[in-house]
Amino acid sequence: MLFNSYAFLFVFLPITWVLFRFACSRHVTDVAIAVLTVASLAFYSYWNPPFVFLILFSILFNYSWGRIIEKSIDRGKSGKAWLYVGVAVNLCLIGYFKYANFIMSNAAWLGGWSWTTRDIFLPLGISFFTFQQIAYLIDCSRGLAKEHAFTHYALFVTFFPQLIAGPIVRYDQIMPQFSRLRTFGLSYRNLAMGVTLLTLGLFKKLVIADTLSPWVAAVFDGSDTVTFFEGWAGALCYTFQIYFDFSGYSDMALGLGRMFNIDLPINFDSPYKATSIIDFWRRWHISLSTFLRDYLYIPLGGSRKGSMRRYANLMTTMLLGGLWHGASWNFVVWGGLHGLFLSINHVFRSVFPRRDGRPSFLSRVLSWGLTFPSVVVAWVFFRATTFSRAWDILGGMFGFNGAVLPPNYMPIAAGRRILEALGVDFYYPFSWGILNPRKELLFIFYCFLAVIVLPNSYEWSKAFFRRKRFRFLWAVVLGGLLGVSVCFLNRISEFLYFQF
Repeated sequence: MLFNSYAFLFVFLPITWVLFRFACSRHVTDVAIAVLTVASLAFYSYWNPPFVFLILFSILFNYSWGRIIEKSIDRGKSGKAWLYVGVAVNLCLIGYFKYANFIMSNAAWLGGWSWTTRDIFLPLGISFFTFQQIAYLIDCSRGLAKEHAFTHYALFVTFFPQLIAGPIVRYDQIMPQFSRLRTFGLSYRNLAMGVTLLTLGLFKKLVIADTLSPWVAAVFDGSDTVTFFEGWAGALCYTFQIYFDFSGYSDMALGLGRMFNIDLPINFDSPYKATSIIDFWRRWHISLSTFLRDYLYIPLGGSRKGSMRRYANLMTTMLLGGLWHGASWNFVVWGGLHGLFLSINHVFRSVFPRRDGRPSFLSRVLSWGLTFPSVVVAWVFFRATTFSRAWDILGGMFGFNGAVLPPNYMPIAAGRRILEALGVDFYYPFSWGILNPRKELLFIFYCFLAVIVLPNSYEWSKAFFRRKRFRFLWAVVLGGLLGVSVCFLNRISEFLYFQF
C-alpha cells in the first residue's frame, strides 16, 4: 500500500487513526498499541501477504534473542557470542533475499562455472527492518535496551510510517514513547504538524519527483549517445528526483508519526546546501549515516588509530553502505566514490585546518561549488543499471560526446530571430534529441532554487506555528498543495527507496 494512493489516504489512514483515538479515549493503551501493530502488519501484507510471516519471524527471533543477550549480561557474561549469532542470522536472512544471486553470479564468474539466476522475490523494507533489529541486538549487548513488552517491540519494528523506507529508528528514539501518557492524548498541534508534513511530502513526491521520472528514464534507460547538456540535464533530473522522492517519503513518515503522537527522527536537513561531503552526510539520509557511523565506522576503530586507518575505515563503511542499497557493483562504486570524497575532505581539513568563526561567503560558495557537482556525478552510478551506460552518461557530462546546444537555447533563439528579421534563412543542423530543453531546464531551475534557497519541509512546518497571523495563509497554501497533490494521485508510482 503506497502513501500516495487513494486506498491509504482515504481508507487505511482514517480507519486506523479513528480506532487508535477510540482506544486512547477509553484509556486502554495496550489496545491502542495493538491497533497500531495490527494495522502495520496489514499495511505490510498488502503487497504480498505471505511475507508477513517473514517479518513476524524476524520480530520473534530478535525479541527472544535480545532477552537471551540480556540474561547473559545479567549473569556477568559479555553476551558477545550471542550477539554475533543473532547478527549472523539477520545477515543470512537479508543475504539470501537480497544478495544470493549477486554473490553466486560473481562467484560463478570468478570460478568460471555457469550460474542461472534464481527468481527470488525481494521483501519490501527488508534492509530497513533488518538493520533496525541488528542495532537493537547491539544495544541489548551494551545494556542500553532494557526489558520491555513484546507488543511494544513489535510496534517498534512494524510501525507503518517508517516500516518500508525508514527512517531507521533506534530503541532509545522510539520505545520510550510507547510508555509515556502524552502519546495517547489528543494533540491538535501534533495533528496539524502531521498533516502539514504529510501534505508537503505528497507534493514533493507526486508533483515534483514523478514529473522528473520520465525525463530521468529518457537519459538513463535509453541507448542513444548522450551529449554534454543531455548528460547534465539527466543527472540533475535524477539528483532532484531522488531527493524529492525520498525526502517526500520521509516527510510523510514524520507527518504520519506526528498524527499518532510518535516523534520520528528527521532524515533530511537540506543536503544539497552542504558545503563539504562531510556536511552532506550529516544532512542526507541521516538515520542511515548515523547507523553506519555508530555501528560500523566507530567499531572498526573510527579515527582513533591514525589517519591511514581512518581512511580505510571510511572506505570500508561507505563501500558497505553502497552495497546496502542493492546487489549491484554500481552501488558499490557509488559508495566507494563517497568514501574517496570523504577521505579527500578529511585530508584537506588536516592540511588546511578550519579557522575559528564563520567562513566567508566566497569560501562557502566555492566549497558548495565543489561539493554539489561531486554528489551529482556520483548519482550517475547510483541510477545507471549498467557500467557501460554510466560511462556513456559521464562521457557526455565531461564533453567527450560533444556539447550540442539546444535550438531553443536563449542565445541561439535570439540569433535566429535577428537573422530572420534581416531576411537570412536560419538553419540549425542539430536536434536536442532526448529531452525537450525549454520545459526540462526550467523545471530543473525551479528544483534547484527549491533545494538551495528555500527552507526544508521541517522548517516550513515549524514556521506554521511561529506566527499566529500567518496561520490562515499557511492553511490556505497547504490546502492548495494538498488539492494539487490529490489531482496527481492517478499517477501511481512506487517510491525509489522501496527497491532497497
